[in-house]
Amino acid sequence: MLLAVAVVLFVVALVAPLRRAAALGASKVILTLASPLAPGIGHFKDLPQASKIVAADGTLLTELDGSQRRQPVHLKDLPPQVPHAVLAAEDANFYHHGGVDPTAVVRAVIRTGQGYQQGGSTITQQLAKINYTNSQRTLLRKLREVQYAVRLERSYTKDELLERYLNQVYFGDGAYGIAAAAQTFFGVPPEQLTPAQAATLAGKIRSPEGLDPRRDPAAVQSRRDQVLRNMRKHRWLDDGELQQSLATPLTVVPEAPTSPARGPVIAPHFVEYVKREAAGIDALGGSAESRGHELFTGGYTIETTLNPQWYDQAVKAVQGNLGGPTDPATAVVSVEPGDGAIRMLFGGLSFDRKFDVASQGRRQPGSSFKPYVYLAAVRDGISPQSRLSADSPRTLKYRDSTFTVHNYEGEGHGKVDLDTAMAHSINVVYSQLALSVGLDNVVNTAEGAGIPKNVLDVDRQNPAVALGGITKGVTPLEQAAAYATFAAKGVFAEPYSIARIRDRSGRVIYTHDLKTHQAFDAKEVGVLNAALQRVVEEGTGTAAQIKRPSAGKTGTTENHGDAWYVGFVPQLSTAVWVGYVDKVTPMINVHGTKVTGGSFPARIWAGYMGAAVEGMPVQDIDTATPDDLSLRILGQAPPTVPQPTTTSSSSTTTSSSTTSTSELTSPTTALPATTTTAPPATTTTTAARATTTTTAPPATSTTTTSTTTASPP
Repeated sequence: MLLAVAVVLFVVALVAPLRRAAALGASKVILTLASPLAPGIGHFKDLPQASKIVAADGTLLTELDGSQRRQPVHLKDLPPQVPHAVLAAEDANFYHHGGVDPTAVVRAVIRTGQGYQQGGSTITQQLAKINYTNSQRTLLRKLREVQYAVRLERSYTKDELLERYLNQVYFGDGAYGIAAAAQTFFGVPPEQLTPAQAATLAGKIRSPEGLDPRRDPAAVQSRRDQVLRNMRKHRWLDDGELQQSLATPLTVVPEAPTSPARGPVIAPHFVEYVKREAAGIDALGGSAESRGHELFTGGYTIETTLNPQWYDQAVKAVQGNLGGPTDPATAVVSVEPGDGAIRMLFGGLSFDRKFDVASQGRRQPGSSFKPYVYLAAVRDGISPQSRLSADSPRTLKYRDSTFTVHNYEGEGHGKVDLDTAMAHSINVVYSQLALSVGLDNVVNTAEGAGIPKNVLDVDRQNPAVALGGITKGVTPLEQAAAYATFAAKGVFAEPYSIARIRDRSGRVIYTHDLKTHQAFDAKEVGVLNAALQRVVEEGTGTAAQIKRPSAGKTGTTENHGDAWYVGFVPQLSTAVWVGYVDKVTPMINVHGTKVTGGSFPARIWAGYMGAAVEGMPVQDIDTATPDDLSLRILGQAPPTVPQPTTTSSSSTTTSSSTTSTSELTSPTTALPATTTTAPPATTTTTAARATTTTTAPPATSTTTTSTTTASPP
C-alpha cells in the first residue's frame, strides 16, 4: 500500500503544472488507497492538557500550560480573521483536499531524502505529526503521517480538525494553542485578535522560536505581511483591510517576569532545568520538538527530586545574608551522594528563565578546585605529609616559561604539609604540587569527580588550573556533584532531576535509571576528606560549621569576583556561589566586607544546610589516614613495593607524574606561553593568592576572570 501511495505521489509530481482539481483528485486517490490500512487514532478526542511538575513529596511546582490555565477555544467563537490567517499561513486548500497535498508531500519526501528540511504538510498531516508520528524527519514518518491523516479525515469534520489544530499548535515561548499565544504575545483573548495580530501568530507556526517578535521584530513583521497578502489573495481580506493591517506597527507585550519566592512557579530555576532534562527523554517523543509538545500538552505528571522545604530554607538563608536589591547574586545546589538526585537547586532571588546561573553559569572555582589537586597527588602515591615551601611570592617554572604565585596578602612562611596548606588555602604549595603531580593528572581527577570532560580539555597545559584558573569555568551544579563523589566514598553519580513520569491515566512511562560508577578508591578519597574536615574545623571554612561533622572547601577568585563554598555531610553535598551574573565584578565592599568563600558563601551554606539536615541521623565523614595507603614523601624514594598510580576503578586513568622534584624548589619555574594563559594585571603572571586567595590566569573567556583568589578565612 505504501508503494502505491508513493507511486501516485511521484506521478502527480511529474505532471507540471498541476491544477488544483488534479491535486485534489490525487488526494482522493490517496485517501482511497490508504484507507484499508489506516492506523487507529485512539485518544485523539482527548483535549490538550497541561502537564504538572511536582516535587519529591508531591507538592505542585507548576503546570506547563503556556503561562496560564489552558482554555480550549471553539472555532465558532473566533473572529474569521483567526482561522483565515492560519489557513493562509499553513494550508489554504484545507477545506478542499482530502487531508494530503500530493505535490507538497512529494516535494518534502525528495528534499528530506536529500538531507534538507522541507515543510508542505497539510493541517491534517500536522495533526497526525503532533499526535502520533512525532517530529522525526524521515521518509517512513512522512508516509505514516499520510496514513494517520487519512484516518483523521474520515473520522472528523474539517471544522473539528481545524479547531483541534488551533488548540494544539505551538506558537513559541511556551505557548501551545491560540488562546495561550494571544495572551503571551498580545495580552488579549483570542476573540479580540485583529487581522494583523492573527497574521503575526499564524506566521510564527513555521518557526515558533526562530520568529520571535521580541528579539527579531523585522523578520516577524516580514512574515506577518506575507500572511496578510496571502489572506488577500484568497479573498479573506479586502484591499482596505490589507492596507490597514500592513500599516499596523508590530507591538507585543513584554515577557512576564516571575518571582522564585512569590509567584505561580515554585523553584523556577529548577523547573527550567527539569524542562531541559525532559527534552532528552525518549519516552516523551522521538525528537526535541515532539518532546516539548508532549511536555506542555500531554497531561503528564513529572515527578522530580526537589525537596521544597529545603528550597525554602535556601531562600531564607540567602535573603538573610544577601537579600538586598544591589547585593551579589547567589546560587545554591544540593546533590545526593551516591544517587545523583538534585535535591535542591536555587538560582537566585530574581528569575530569568533564559539563563540559570546554578546549572548554566560557568565561573572560575578558585581554591575550591584544590581538592582535585590533592586527590591527584594521593592517587599518584604522594603523601599529604609531604612539606613544601609556602614562601610568597614564589616563581615557578613550567616548560620554557616562569610564573609567579602569591599567597593571599602574602601569608605563608616556611614549609607546610599538604593538609595544612589545604586548611589555610595556601596557593604556593598547591601550584608546586600540581607541577609535581602533572597538570594532566589534575585535570583527569577533576573529570573523574564529575567535572565534564569538555570543560577542562583546554587547561591540560595551564598551570593556573591548580588554583581554579580554568578557561571555561564550572557551574555550582557540577561542583556539588563532584564533591558528592567525595561524600560517597569515591562513587560518582550522574545528576538528575526527574525521578519518573506518569501519563494522564497515572501509568508510569519513565523511571530514571541511576548512572553511577566507582571513580576513585575509597581510602584515597578518605584521606582527602580528612583534609577537607580540617578546612571547616580550623581553616578558611570555619563559618560553615554546623552541629555535625562536615567537610568542604572555600574558593575566591582574583579581585573577589567569584566566591564559593562547597561542602558535604555524608547524605548531602551542597555548592554555594556568590557573584554578579552579568559580568565578573569585584566584591570588595558588600555590607562592609570583602567577599570571600569563607564569608557569605560559608555562612549561607551553614544556614541552609543546618536546617536541611535536621532530622537526618548524624553520621561521620568517611576518612582515612596516609598510613592506610602506600604513599611517599615528595623528595624521598618510593616504598619498596610501589603501588600502581591508578588504584581506583575510575573510568579516568591518571599516569604517574614525570615532573622532576627539582622543579618544586627551583627559584624559577615556568609559565605556559601567552597563548595558554591570559596576561596578569602586573608585570609578572599572578597565579593566585593563598591562605585564601587563589589566583590563576585563565585563557580568553568572557565568563571567567583572568586570575583567581583563594578564600580568606
